[in-house]
Amino acid sequence: MRWLPAIAVVMALGACGRDFHISGIITVASPLRFRVPKTNAVLFIVAKNRGGVPVAVGRIVNPQFPVSYSLGPHDLLVPDNKVREPLVLHVQMNNHGNLGKPAKGDLEGECPDLVYPGDRSAHIVIDRISG
Repeated sequence: MRWLPAIAVVMALGACGRDFHISGIITVASPLRFRVPKTNAVLFIVAKNRGGVPVAVGRIVNPQFPVSYSLGPHDLLVPDNKVREPLVLHVQMNNHGNLGKPAKGDLEGECPDLVYPGDRSAHIVIDRISG
């Protein structure tokens, strides 16, 4: 029975080499629902390493909440990057279409837990206004 842990390690290492993929649902906290832009809204989903460096960025135009999202190999900032480390998921929504330092009134949120490549149920709540 000692071989079972070794098999688990080999299987986990093999999973690291698979294509990058993270998916889940994004919702808006009740007090902020009235602040969601009705038109010309852009929702950015940013996966960052623990040092704060973005590794993948997704974009949804005019999202209808709750909205499903999926980050895949096409969203990686460095193509063919073999992302294995835990990531922080951050969302920013605005009606000016720019990503970066949030402008006053932009809506933001983060996944409360670290997310690993392969996670399929990373829930993010938009719960604050930049200001």
